[in-house]
Amino acid sequence: MVILYSYKDQVFIVEDFYCSYATILKTIIIQMKKCYSNLIVSKLQLFALLFTAGFVLAQQSVEQEKETKEDVVISYNTPFSYSLNPNVSWELKNSTGDLINQGKGDFVNKAFTVPGNYVLSIQQKHAHNEESCDHDQYPSKLNIKVSNTKMDFDWSTLKFSKNIADGQSSKGITVTVDVLYSSAENENAVYEHGFKTAGVGTSIVGTLKDKKTILKPGVNKLAFLLDGVAEKGNYIMLDFKDVNGQVQSYTLTQKIK
Repeated sequence: MVILYSYKDQVFIVEDFYCSYATILKTIIIQMKKCYSNLIVSKLQLFALLFTAGFVLAQQSVEQEKETKEDVVISYNTPFSYSLNPNVSWELKNSTGDLINQGKGDFVNKAFTVPGNYVLSIQQKHAHNEESCDHDQYPSKLNIKVSNTKMDFDWSTLKFSKNIADGQSSKGITVTVDVLYSSAENENAVYEHGFKTAGVGTSIVGTLKDKKTILKPGVNKLAFLLDGVAEKGNYIMLDFKDVNGQVQSYTLTQKIK
């Protein structure tokens, strides 16, 4: 963020909002001296200078005190990792505030067997160097929602009723794929997601054939109706959503012909 300070119709720039108080003062004074070789600062001018820098410092403190949060959704019994620097500490707690685990560095391959809400608190150390600006690299809290349902696409079973042809409508083509569904409570779930495609020159989308289907624990076969076109010579990616609304992608192994 850029801070502007005006003095005698000149505008001075402090490029980083999060710099220390001393750095802000130093930056403003240096820029003022560049414009005025014989600078004489009166009491009023000095007060204005200090007021501006003080205001910036106050805003900096407010911003630093704000908690930054990130939300993630995962399925139960699914390994979860979050990359952190070696000097960053973390604590994992459940919804009642009980400490589950703590450590430093990467949060690696934690499989949540119990559905519910968890919080990964991240503590980042700062250098407190007046000559440098030290920002948070990570959110202060990671809210982890562990769903009681799990769904995995079996890409080895994915089939097209007909190949997608260059520039031709894909309407009428059906895509089928098996999914393995499970629930912590062994319950059924409603599924009604379609899929989108990504890649150069594709507008193809897939709509669930039955609009809505009931997933039962075990293997379920899904069918999607295509619409849209794709251009020759490009690979396309199919972005499916699981029962929790999370994307699982599959890239076609052959280019569109």
